[in-house]
Amino acid sequence: MDEGYKNSGGTGYGLIAYTEKTDGNTLSLLSGAMVEVAEWIEAASGFFLGHVKMAVAMSEKTMTLNLTDLKRGVEHHNGPMPHGVRADIKFMSAVVDVDRVELSEVMKRTFTKNGFKVKDDRKKIVEFR
Repeated sequence: MDEGYKNSGGTGYGLIAYTEKTDGNTLSLLSGAMVEVAEWIEAASGFFLGHVKMAVAMSEKTMTLNLTDLKRGVEHHNGPMPHGVRADIKFMSAVVDVDRVELSEVMKRTFTKNGFKVKDDRKKIVEFR
């Protein structure tokens, strides 16, 4: 078997995060985090095959963001994003040919460096700095 495909099984990781108050940069930061994760996946495996998705719940509205093709970019559904509200975020990646632990760390790091708070599996707040 080709050594480059030894980890070709699928893997996934999801996290729950939030921001207390959305602003004019929130959508751009969320989209940028998705692209950054997808670019890491592409660099780590040699290609980007899978899905990077997000659901952003704000008061009475849920917006979804999808990334399946880096050339096409992030698709936004049910926008625009309101400003000045709390946003609860579910972020997941389902891809092939990357390590799950590394994927989880990249996803957490991209979120926290942009000011989002990430919750761990026990629903406590974890700030990775």
